[in-house]
Amino acid sequence: MPRRRHPARLVLILAAACLALMVLLVMVGRVPGGWTILDRESLALFLPNRLPRLAGAAAAGGLLAMAGAVLQRLTGNPLASPEVLGVSGGAAIGYAGVLFLAAAPSAAALTLGAALGGAAALAILTGVVLGRNARPERLLLAGVAVSSLAAALLSVLMAAGTTKSFAVLAWLSGSAAALTGPGALALVGLLLAVGLAALTMTRWLTILPLGPEVARALGVPLAPATLVVVMLAGLATGAATILVGPLSFVGLMAPHLARRLGLSRARDHLLGSAAIGAALMLAADFGARMASFPYDLPLGLFASLLGTPWLIWLMLRRPT
Repeated sequence: MPRRRHPARLVLILAAACLALMVLLVMVGRVPGGWTILDRESLALFLPNRLPRLAGAAAAGGLLAMAGAVLQRLTGNPLASPEVLGVSGGAAIGYAGVLFLAAAPSAAALTLGAALGGAAALAILTGVVLGRNARPERLLLAGVAVSSLAAALLSVLMAAGTTKSFAVLAWLSGSAAALTGPGALALVGLLLAVGLAALTMTRWLTILPLGPEVARALGVPLAPATLVVVMLAGLATGAATILVGPLSFVGLMAPHLARRLGLSRARDHLLGSAAIGAALMLAADFGARMASFPYDLPLGLFASLLGTPWLIWLMLRRPT
């Protein structure tokens, strides 16, 4: 894929478009009588609930997209995405475990369970990275194994067909409806922190796709670099999963879309992926809220519906 001559300009355009989309979605709404642009009084009424939801959804999309971009560069595999780490699956098992074991778990207990499950999956991956002959394909295989185990356990729990089973299914479908101001602020802060950390690793992320032999020859400490990159991607994936559910398909699409737009250098690819992921999640959240108003539809469904046609169009439009 040829590089753009002015990639920084495109990244700024994408970021500005994402902010403009957020402002637009804050002001546009749907009421029983139809569509409307909120006036000052209505905006003051809806803003405390709508802004955290939109900001949190955008930050979650940016985190998942950045995690996907980092993993694709680390492994050299264009199909690598956050779910292959198994962190989303681990978080889902933790969430479901607390929900089924506790009589009436609080939101804090469910969040803690998801965090512990994601941390356990990340610990397994860390052990793989620190083991002998730690190559990217071994990392992917370990992540797939954790994800498969999580999927099997969730299937067993869901087979009960109880109210709690449907609650797990709703969480797995993804939603930003429960995001609060502190939760959204935490996601935005983490997005900035992960972005800054990833930008300090651009040399590693440029060299690692060339293979372990080339990386060693160019002086990259392979095991420490892999560990740091995996921890960064796992942290981003886990945080987004805990608060909005496992929506990691965004992490597969956004890096591809950024590449198709000509953002091939590591820095531009990371920032462009984050902006595209954020915009995709904003649009998906809007669709989830408005398609079946006043009821919310699954956020993950709309993320796939919006991103997949665009990705297919770009792939058909430009040669690989």
